[in-house]
Amino acid sequence: MFTVCWVALNRREGYIHGERWNIMDELRLVQLTKEMVAEELRLLGDPCAAAAAVVRKTLMAALQGSAPGDTPPTRVIEDAVKGAMTALLLADHSMTRGAILILEAVMDTASKRDLDPTDSMRAALKGLADLRRFVDPSRIDDIRLEIEAHYMGAGEVFMEYLRGVPVAKR
Repeated sequence: MFTVCWVALNRREGYIHGERWNIMDELRLVQLTKEMVAEELRLLGDPCAAAAAVVRKTLMAALQGSAPGDTPPTRVIEDAVKGAMTALLLADHSMTRGAILILEAVMDTASKRDLDPTDSMRAALKGLADLRRFVDPSRIDDIRLEIEAHYMGAGEVFMEYLRGVPVAKR
C-alpha cells in the first residue's frame, strides 16, 4: 500500500512498453485517497486532521503543473474529497469536522496552486454531496449547517448538489 501511494504522489507519468501513461489514469484518485486516509487514520490521533492532511498532500502532488490531457483540477479535487470523506465514514469518525477541515485543505491548496477558489470550493462541495447515498439526512444537515457557518453561501450550493440540481456558475 505505501509503495503504491509513494509512486502515485512522486511519479506522475512514465512509459510502459514505449507508451506514455499517467498514474492518475491508472489509479482512481478516489480509491487512492480513501486508502491513504484509512492508513493515516490508523496511525494518527486526530482522524479528521489526518484526512485533511492527506487531501492537502494529494492535491499538492496531483495539481503540480498540468499538461494537455491531464485530469481537470476540479475533478481531482472532487475525487480527493470523495476518497477522504469515504474513509472517515467507513471509520465512523466525525463527518462534520472532517468536511470542514477538508474544505480548508482544499482552499489552502487552491491558493497555493493558483486555482480558482470558487471552482475549487464547488468541486469540493460536489465531492461531499456524493456521500448523500450513505449518510443519514440528519448528519448531512449537520454538515450543511457547519459549512454555512464557515463559508457563507456555500451551504446553499452544497444543498443544490445534494438535490442533484446543476449548480450555475455565478
